[in-house]
Amino acid sequence: MPPNLHILVAEDHAAVRELLITMVARMYPTCTIAAVANGAEALAAYDACMADLLITDYAMPGLTGLALIQTLRANQATLPILVVSMNTTIADSVVQAGATRFLAKPFTLPALQEALRDLLPPQECNSVAPSHLAERVIGDTTVT
Repeated sequence: MPPNLHILVAEDHAAVRELLITMVARMYPTCTIAAVANGAEALAAYDACMADLLITDYAMPGLTGLALIQTLRANQATLPILVVSMNTTIADSVVQAGATRFLAKPFTLPALQEALRDLLPPQECNSVAPSHLAERVIGDTTVT
């Protein structure tokens, strides 16, 4: 993977979305993070910029995480997809639909870090880098 990874976060709860952004930025300080609040926005962001990793919630307004996965895979998208959800009964169905990994909420920070290391090359990881080094794209606003 190129050193400047593009990671897409789709999560409708703002606090969880910010936590995911912060943790991803700490592990991948040179990445670009696009954060959206629902599946339809995630699909549009992916179509516009592609991504090296998608982290998505399952239950979101409009297009669900499952429908997002199905749409991406139907369009031959090969990126790794991490699904995070409180609903553990959907783990098998999202993996069968094409998710690479499922992580149950609430999750520990070490569990999230492990999932990220499994989905992106270890040489790209830097778990101690400051989060302010990553470029964050939230909606139409870029924050550095």
